[in-house]
Formats: sequence, C-alpha cells, structure tokens
Amino acid sequence: MLYDAMIAEMNDCLSREQDIRAAIECCFNVGQSYSAQIQKMLEDYKFPTGKDEIDFYKSVKPLFKSQLDYYNLVYHAELFKPMTNPVEMKEFWVKEHQKLDRFILDHTDFYDYYKKGATNLDEQYFLTPDQSVYYDDLIAELLALERYNQFTENELSKLP
Repeated sequence: MLYDAMIAEMNDCLSREQDIRAAIECCFNVGQSYSAQIQKMLEDYKFPTGKDEIDFYKSVKPLFKSQLDYYNLVYHAELFKPMTNPVEMKEFWVKEHQKLDRFILDHTDFYDYYKKGATNLDEQYFLTPDQSVYYDDLIAELLALERYNQFTENELSKLP
C-alpha cells in the first residue's frame, strides 16, 4: 500500500507540474520521503523470519529505491542533454541508452541470478550484509535502468 501511495503522489507531480525539472524534483522528493519512512520503520523492526527479511530486501525495498534512482537519472539527463545539435543529441541518448548494458556487463552473475528468479543464494545476498555490495541496491539500480532504458528509447525515437 505504501508503494502504491508513493506512485500516486509521483503521478500527481507529473500531471500538475508544467516544468519537467520541477516535476522530476517533485517525484524525487516524494520518493525520498517514502524511503525515509521505510528506513524509520526498519530502525526498530525485527523480521519474524529470514524469509520475510529476504523478501523485503529482494522485492520491496528495491521498488522504493529504484524510483529515486530513476528520477536521478532523468534529472541528470535533463540537465546535461544537448539542446540544439541533432548529432550531439543522438550521441548523448545513445550513450545514455547503453547504461543498462554496461550495468549488466558489470554485474553479469547477479543479473542472471536475479532475472532467472533463483533463490539458492538469497541468504548470502540478503541476510549476510556484504559491506562492499548491497544487493537490494543492485536490484533497485537494475529496475531504474530498465525503466530509464525505455525513457531513452523514447527520446531516441523523437530524433530525426
């Protein structure tokens, strides 16, 4: 329910804001607010079972973080995209479109594991924190990049 409420607020931002940057900022702020709520709830929460904890870090938390990651990507593109030169615009959007492919190359093993719906390493990935890699953040980044990939395809389709 919390995720649905966040998405509804983000959709409201997108529909009421005329300026694209203001809309993106609004969505990002909504995402930050909900992520802070999740973090606050986790401070004193004890998961009833390891399976519940795995489900949360594998399926729930990444949904919220992916929204922040996505709007961060879109905002960055909005700030730095070339505005007039069609060749530069195409080069920019092609490079942006390749971010998902680079992520997959950098995290091939985990990407394959996650996309296949595997569960045999869930305890290692989601119950035993690795101080150098947080796998819920990788899932969030992947979800954001998949959505951003669609966004960049749309931007490329607008070019001559």
